[in-house]
Formats: sequence, structure tokens, C-alpha cells
Amino acid sequence: MNVTEKIQAIEVCKVYVTELIQTRKEAHISQQFMADWLGVSRKKLSEFESGAFDFELFCLYCDRLSINIVIKFEE
Repeated sequence: MNVTEKIQAIEVCKVYVTELIQTRKEAHISQQFMADWLGVSRKKLSEFESGAFDFELFCLYCDRLSINIVIKFEE
């Protein structure tokens, strides 16, 4: 995977972050509650939800909301 492909993969994940935020809000889960549930600071979660992508946090967030993700790497 070259740099361009990695950037594209992150951009795709950022689209999913938007969907995670919407799911959190629809479930009436506050950002502070979600941050506590994820074991991160509210600031860290806010930065993540604002575009500072963190793959580990992305996977944990999906897991907490029972959202299955499939990641496919091709060479």
C-alpha cells in the first residue's frame, strides 16, 4: 500500500467517523459518557470526532457501539 492509498483509506475511515458520531447522538450518548466508556479524555474524543484520526480509537468506538467493520488490505 503506497502513501496515496493509505491517505485514501484514512479518508474513507473519516466518513465512517461521521456515521459513528451520528449513531452516538441518536443513542443520546454524550461525548463525555462516550469518552469515559472508551477510556479516553473528552478532549481526545473531541479531537478524534473533529478529524484527528486514530485507528485504535476508531476500532474501539465501533466495538462499543456494536458496529462491525471489515478492513481489507490489498497489494
